[in-house]
Amino acid sequence: MATAILSKTSIRVPMAGIVASSAPNVLETLLGSCVGISLWCQETRLGALAHAMLSDSQGCTKQPGRFVDTAIPEMLDQLAKNGARRRAIVAKITGGSNMFKVSSSSHEVGRKNIDKACELLRLQKIPILAQHIGGSSGRVIYFDLETGEIRVKVGLEFVAKI
Repeated sequence: MATAILSKTSIRVPMAGIVASSAPNVLETLLGSCVGISLWCQETRLGALAHAMLSDSQGCTKQPGRFVDTAIPEMLDQLAKNGARRRAIVAKITGGSNMFKVSSSSHEVGRKNIDKACELLRLQKIPILAQHIGGSSGRVIYFDLETGEIRVKVGLEFVAKI
């Protein structure tokens, strides 16, 4: 039996960016207090990754990837336009570290980003399959659109597969 070897292309998602693509590509980004929202259609192997910096756009419509509340609808639109099936979309959340020492939890940007992403995904009825969130270190994530798996790297080491 012959096996096809697919060449994977790694696509970098910039801060405040959203990238939608398909298998066999890999989407990657570097996260600190920003949150990485990964949506993946299990049937079509289409996926999107947002690198959201802040939780609430307060009505700003420029750069939807900059804010959690505008990133998720934009990601769903991009996936739908490319043929993803809404009923088969699942999510994973990464990042949201507490990168800055603050005296009050109300100023924790990372926690606000995580909470908003979870809230909006729940409202959209999109199951969150896994999370690698919080802490005080940044991380690089690699979202494999072939499998839906996310590899998480902290420093020089891979620390998780979610």
